[in-house]
Amino acid sequence: MAEIMIKAAGFVFVIIIAFILKQVHVLEKRDGLTIATIIMNVTLPCALLTNASGVTIDQSMIILLLIGLASNIIMLFISFILSRKEENILKGYYMINCSGYNIGNFVMPFVQSFFPGMGVAYLCMFDVGNSIMCLGGSYALAGSVASSNQKLTPKTVIKKLFSSIPFDVYLLIFVLALFKISIPQPILSVASFIGAGNGFLAMFMIGLLLEVKINPSEMKIVLKTLLIRVLFGAILMSIVYFIVPIPMLAKKIVVLAMAAPITTVSAVFSKNIGYHRDAPAISSSLSIIISIAVLVVLIIMFA
Repeated sequence: MAEIMIKAAGFVFVIIIAFILKQVHVLEKRDGLTIATIIMNVTLPCALLTNASGVTIDQSMIILLLIGLASNIIMLFISFILSRKEENILKGYYMINCSGYNIGNFVMPFVQSFFPGMGVAYLCMFDVGNSIMCLGGSYALAGSVASSNQKLTPKTVIKKLFSSIPFDVYLLIFVLALFKISIPQPILSVASFIGAGNGFLAMFMIGLLLEVKINPSEMKIVLKTLLIRVLFGAILMSIVYFIVPIPMLAKKIVVLAMAAPITTVSAVFSKNIGYHRDAPAISSSLSIIISIAVLVVLIIMFA
C-alpha cells in the first residue's frame, strides 16, 4: 500500500511542479503543447512498442478493442440525446467532449508503472477501438451534426486516423501480434530508452496545460459535460467489471481506461466544428483533476 501511494504521489508531484513553474513564468502553456507533440510523435509510440512487444491476439483482446469502440459510440449517442434541445454546434461540442478517453497521455503512464506487461497490452487493445473514434470518428459525426457543410465520409475519418502516429503504431502492433512477428531486439532497446521518459513527460505536460480559471458563463455547460462523463462512465465501468467475460486484469484495465479525462484533441475538434468558447479548455482541466483522484483510488483498490 505504501509503495502504491508513493508512486501515485510521484505522478501528482510532477504535475504540481509543472503547474508551479508555469505560474511563476519559468515555463508557459505553449511549452506544454510542444511537449505534447514530442509525446504523441516520439515517446508514446516508443513506449507502446516496448510494452506491447510479444503480445498475442486472442478473444479477450478482440473484446477489448470492441469495448473501446462501443464505449465511445454509446457516449456519443447519450450526449446527443441529452443535448437534443440545444443548438447544433453545442450538440457537436457535447458529442466530442463527453466521449473519448485520454489514454496515451494520461492512463498509459499509470498502467506502465502499476500494471506493466499484459496490463499495457490490454490497454493498447482498448485504445485501438477508442482511437478509431476519438481521433477521427467522433469528430466526423459531431461535425455532421454541428453543420450540414461538414459531411461524414469514410475518407475524412481514415485520413484523420492515419495522420496519428500512435494509431499507426497500434495497427503495427496488432498486425505483428496477429502474424506472431517479433520486433528485433535492437529496435526494442532503442524504443525502451526513449519510451522510458513517456510517463514523466506526460505528467509534466498535464501540469503545464492545466487551467483553473473558470468562466461563470460556461459553468452550466462544463458541469453538464463532466456529469455525463462521470455518471455514464461509472455505469459502463460497472457493466464491464461485473458482466463482460474477460480476464480480471483486463476488467481492471478497462475500468482504469474509462476513468481517463477528456482527450487532448477535443478542444481542437470543438473549435473546428465552430465552438469557440472556453468550455472545452475548462472541462478538460477539471476532468484531469477528477481523473487523478479516481485513478489513484482505483489503483489502490486494484493493485
